[in-house]
Amino acid sequence: MGVLLIMLTGTKLFDAFGVPVPEWYTGLQENKMMAMVGVFFMGNMVESSLLSSGAFEVSVNGEMVWSKMETGYLPSLEHLISLIEDKLGAGAQQFTPDFESLGGAL
Repeated sequence: MGVLLIMLTGTKLFDAFGVPVPEWYTGLQENKMMAMVGVFFMGNMVESSLLSSGAFEVSVNGEMVWSKMETGYLPSLEHLISLIEDKLGAGAQQFTPDFESLGGAL
């Protein structure tokens, strides 16, 4: 992701920090398509290796609410919200997930 940011900002990023443009960046700019494809595949490879662990854990105030590693499956959204509300207690403000901040409806 950082490489994409650097590629999209051009030399402005280096100028902002007062750093000379490195040679590897010039190579990326000359081969933008190959660099983008490489970043895409590397990103997918990293993502798949992280997801292959199957880890999905939710904690509230440092206390574990859900662990996919322990249960073996993902909870439904309603179940997860119920568990979070139970941990927060009856006197706590009701938990409302903000899906708009995640970039749209799920």
